[in-house]
Amino acid sequence: MPTVLVVDDSSALRQLTVGVLRRVGYTVLEASDGREGLDTALREQPDLILCDIHMPVLDGWDLVREARSSEALGTTPVLMLTSDNDRLSVRRAMAAGADDYLTKPWTQAELLSAVTSLLEKAERYKADAVRSQDQLRSAVLATILHELRTPMVSLVGSTELLLTRRNRYSPERVQGMLEDVHRSAQALTRTISRMMDWAELSGAGASSNTAPVLHHLPVTQAIEEVLGSSAFAKEVQSVLKVPPETQGGVFASHPVQVRLEACHVQCWGPDFYKVMTELLVNALRFSKPGRPVGVTGKAIGHELYQLEIANLGVAMPERFIAQIGALSQADRDLHEQQGMGLGLAIGQLAAKRNGATLQVTRFDGMPTVVRLVFRTAKVRADALPGSQAQSISDCA
Repeated sequence: MPTVLVVDDSSALRQLTVGVLRRVGYTVLEASDGREGLDTALREQPDLILCDIHMPVLDGWDLVREARSSEALGTTPVLMLTSDNDRLSVRRAMAAGADDYLTKPWTQAELLSAVTSLLEKAERYKADAVRSQDQLRSAVLATILHELRTPMVSLVGSTELLLTRRNRYSPERVQGMLEDVHRSAQALTRTISRMMDWAELSGAGASSNTAPVLHHLPVTQAIEEVLGSSAFAKEVQSVLKVPPETQGGVFASHPVQVRLEACHVQCWGPDFYKVMTELLVNALRFSKPGRPVGVTGKAIGHELYQLEIANLGVAMPERFIAQIGALSQADRDLHEQQGMGLGLAIGQLAAKRNGATLQVTRFDGMPTVVRLVFRTAKVRADALPGSQAQSISDCA
């Protein structure tokens, strides 16, 4: 039978609830305040949490909010208990992430009905997750076969010709074939590296609880470093198969226009560079010839920072957006989108590891917009170098 955690500071009501649930066979845990309840939930991983709203130490709203920010309890169903006329509390509880509520006084039938309903919903969610994982494995295998086969065929074919017929070719032809071999080897190396990134992020590394220590990352400086790095220029050159650019801020004939509000965000530097590289290369690859790619950023209130990458190009089918996590390839017969699904999946998982979200908010090509939302970070004045040490602001 499932395990249910009952969190209520009223001993009488808690014992009544526990008794009803135990009589029908549930394993029941108890906690007398919100902090004890949260600690018990994190330790015991119950299948369902029943939680009063008004409690000492940590109230029900904060308990739910902290539970939802935890990887371990992010999807655990929560049933809130409240009084008949406490509609504002109910709305706050649902906004914090509660799944359902039950007003006091409740009947035994009402309690068991609500508990059964939420547990059944949780089972459906788990079944859906298993199906998604199965689809993901199939998509990964299909992607690996395609991404690896193309350069491998070129490598095998070119090296075989060089080994068996090299004396028949001119030095110029041999040079061209060797260059093809080198490009195929680079493509193969890149694919294997990205597959390793995806595998690492898909495992324990994608959990926010196991993420590297979060840094207070200055967005403006980080974007400048990405766009100004030789690694990014080589990535663009390799993926888009173009010569090196000589004009600053232009990649594959596409100007990158940046307009950002200064802000520090909670993100590990290597993950930020990985996400931005994947998203910017995708935007450049699928832009119309010569059209700019835009990078804009602004603070949303005091706690969030929104970063958007936009490009004018090929529209993405809605079904593709719905299957980003499964590494889909959209309309390959019409537009070559090799690796696009993998790039977005890597970006999505790297963002998640840092408590951020990645979403394709518009995909009709006019423009295509990918949005990242980070948590902002407060920075102490004495932690900032040089001239920056005058301010103690997270976002300008």
